[in-house]
Amino acid sequence: MKNLLLTFILLLAGFLSLSAQEIHSPAEIFEIMEKSPITYELNELEDEILPPDRTDNLNFNSYYRVIEDGQIFTYRYQVDSIAQEYLKSAEKFFEDRMFSAAKEMYIEALRSDSTSYWVMTYIGQMCGIEGDFDQAIDWYKKAISLNFIDYMAHWFLADAYKEQGKMDEAVDEITIAMILNRNNPRIKESFNDIYRRKKLELSDWTFTPQMQLDSIGKNKVGVSFDADWLGYALVKALWRYEPGYQESMGVEAGSFSTIEEKEAFVSLMTGFDRKTVKKHPEFRALKASLDKDMIDEFIFYEIVLPEHPFVAYQLSEEFINQIKDYVIAVRGDQK
Repeated sequence: MKNLLLTFILLLAGFLSLSAQEIHSPAEIFEIMEKSPITYELNELEDEILPPDRTDNLNFNSYYRVIEDGQIFTYRYQVDSIAQEYLKSAEKFFEDRMFSAAKEMYIEALRSDSTSYWVMTYIGQMCGIEGDFDQAIDWYKKAISLNFIDYMAHWFLADAYKEQGKMDEAVDEITIAMILNRNNPRIKESFNDIYRRKKLELSDWTFTPQMQLDSIGKNKVGVSFDADWLGYALVKALWRYEPGYQESMGVEAGSFSTIEEKEAFVSLMTGFDRKTVKKHPEFRALKASLDKDMIDEFIFYEIVLPEHPFVAYQLSEEFINQIKDYVIAVRGDQK
């Protein structure tokens, strides 16, 4: 019991340092449920919940963003008609494997519409196909400097660095590409290849809570869970169904807050022994992210971005780089 209390105190201290809002202990969660007008029926989860297929939940490279007065605004590219004609010609040359001619058409399109920053990425791609990686890298860097969320520029830049043997740089860029388009299977292939070459860990898992919440009648909620996920499931049930609970935590109804996940994590991990943590790669990553003060990065990379990849386009460059550091330090070092 003493070890359990110490574990909770350490976890709670770590999470509260990241949030001014009070996070409830597991005991307080049970007390809230007992006093609730909602009846929470607890059951053992019968079947394993498999990770959802998100291969079609993708971002597209048709957006750029502008930062004004510290605010990020994301817009869809609007290409002028003359540039469009050059782009059509470029695509035809590319299909015919006439890469030099395609590059010239892309350059003409960019001359016609200098705000089409993504065209710089395609020019770089043509240079790379021709084996001129230095020139390709210059173009990718130009595209990124003008539009940091150009995931293709980061992706192709990573591959160019790989060809030059600059593996640290390749790891940085392919990780950013993964963050910007979390579910893209082709980026994941490059990601796996570069991490493998760098001898970084490739633990392939998806954060998939083994729990199910259902409204099963008037003022009655079913909470089904695998035993290891009990604490997480109870907190999630309160946030979804308990009247006024979300608002009591300082979060407007329907809004997202990392406080919800942090509170769920406290209840999830309280009392875990080494055997339980070792059994679940997501628990090991969660513990490591807590140890490294990277909880927000864990939440966004493992939970938010797989479900809502477009959110990446609204994140600051600074925070994207923090998530990158999480992926390399935690995902790339999981044993």
